[in-house]
Amino acid sequence: MVNRAKIQEWANGISDSLNEQQWFQELRGKWDELDPQSKTYLKFAVGVATALALLFMLLSAIWQVHSLRTEYEEKTSLVQLIQNAHDEIRRLREAAPSATLPTGKEEAAGAWLPYFESTAESAGIDRTNVSLQSEKAGQATEYSKEALIELGVKHVNLKQLVHWVSSLESGRRPVKLRNLVVDTQDDPSGYLNATLALSAFTPIASP
Repeated sequence: MVNRAKIQEWANGISDSLNEQQWFQELRGKWDELDPQSKTYLKFAVGVATALALLFMLLSAIWQVHSLRTEYEEKTSLVQLIQNAHDEIRRLREAAPSATLPTGKEEAAGAWLPYFESTAESAGIDRTNVSLQSEKAGQATEYSKEALIELGVKHVNLKQLVHWVSSLESGRRPVKLRNLVVDTQDDPSGYLNATLALSAFTPIASP
């Protein structure tokens, strides 16, 4: 239960402290010199200014909540995309090798970097922002050989990144996302850098 005596004592202390201040005494003297009409206008102006300040603070808070909600939804979408990719990889590992690879040699062979750059451009990403950081051999079967590729991409927004990852996994060449690391670098403009770990499969032509 609130102790009214303590609250009153605290308020009186603040009032006494203000009364001892020189600037407050000068301000109070100027207030006493005003006529009743001027005091009314000044009270009205102060009330309007206070209301506008409170309204501005309220709108700022609403806008901040909206921005945080939008960012949360975008990141949730990205997390869901990554989870779906991991589930797909697990399914592919359990399935027969021949069920995941195309048979068209022209569609499934060739250097990987130009293909990645092309799909990046389709997602609205400048191909010069895509770099091949590493490529090494993965597992090989009688049907295909796997390349473990690490791609770097810089100065992209979240929508472009999600679009690109989606197009890679549904493109004409068999590519699956193994891991995705995003670095926002605290960029207020909303751009980020990312590193993609991919499994890229090249079918082995039948003799």
